[in-house]
Amino acid sequence: MLLDDVRQRLFSPIGSPTPHAIGLELELIPVHQSTRAPALATKGQHTSTAEVLSRLGRREGWREQSIAGDPPSWRLRDGASISFEPGGQIEISTVPQPTASAVIDSTQSLVAMLRDAMSNAGIELVARGVDPYNDIDAVPLQLRRDRYTGMTRYFNSIGPSGVRMMRQTAALQINLERGEDPKSRWRLLNSLAPIVVALFANSREYAASSTEWASYRAHLWRTLDRSRTGVIYEEPGYAERYLSFALDAVAMHSGGDGHAYRTFREWMHEPGADVDETEWLFHLSTLFPEVRPKEYFELRSADTIEPHLLAAPIVFVAGLVYDEESASLAAGSLGAPSESLLERAGKVGLSDPEIHRITSGLTDLALSGARRLGKDYVSLVHLATAQEYFARALGRDDI
Repeated sequence: MLLDDVRQRLFSPIGSPTPHAIGLELELIPVHQSTRAPALATKGQHTSTAEVLSRLGRREGWREQSIAGDPPSWRLRDGASISFEPGGQIEISTVPQPTASAVIDSTQSLVAMLRDAMSNAGIELVARGVDPYNDIDAVPLQLRRDRYTGMTRYFNSIGPSGVRMMRQTAALQINLERGEDPKSRWRLLNSLAPIVVALFANSREYAASSTEWASYRAHLWRTLDRSRTGVIYEEPGYAERYLSFALDAVAMHSGGDGHAYRTFREWMHEPGADVDETEWLFHLSTLFPEVRPKEYFELRSADTIEPHLLAAPIVFVAGLVYDEESASLAAGSLGAPSESLLERAGKVGLSDPEIHRITSGLTDLALSGARRLGKDYVSLVHLATAQEYFARALGRDDI
């Protein structure tokens, strides 16, 4: 029964009137300009980020809502949303846009508005994959509803990476259509994940010190709980593999308060356990693989990025995934998804010779694919921004 649910809910083909639709979630880390201390969403001695956003929302006609007394979120007129992550990071979630340039333009305009409002309150929105200035002790949990307090208890029981992930990381998530051949797209996205980590790594600095990781954010995600992270793919049974991954991940509602945590598989088979569909769906939402299947596929591998560079990851992913010729060539170049490549990508990034070589070829394919998708889908300006980013990241000018 659960296998049928996974196949239907997460991996069934989807026909769409906008088959190249793309959305994103962009996170930013608020700090005070004068001290680099965290700027909190909750009320304190300084103006909170929630107060700044509430004022801006009233001016712009956004709909404000709050859950269980937590800092609010806002629904914008175009359907996008602004919300907080558990450590007060600000998350922008767009609606799916029919073109890459539309999602780039709308996000850049919104971030410019947010930065202007925050700057007037003495707050900077930092676009790094992890807080480069503060250690975890400086960043309290700011969302107190059950999901986040329970997640904190669980992560505290197994190690330090989980709470740092929750409260100090910032990622760029790219959301793509599953399409009419989800299996091939799922394989390609999981194979691409290490390259995306390496190409957009910007989080070596953490808590005012240099780490030994090109993307410390990726390291935190990889080590928060190995039962619920990684690249999840196996042939031919990719849906079966994801189901096994989900069942063998620890269920956060299964323990705590002195009770041992169990995997979802163990928990659901316990006599008298009240494990229903609601618990299953909650559990799926607490899994953090590099690519997460929902009604679309979420690629979760990039450190967040300065908005003026946003065209680079969008062009890279859309050009490789949505153009059939580039997708086929990229799949052949990459081969099967690789956990070891993912580990190296977070550690050394593009300084790894194999990763550099693969990435160089893929940027060429991505630009070619984006051009074939047409200038109405990706503007010439955004193509140029992506090309410049790739050349700079790879240290060459012959793309």
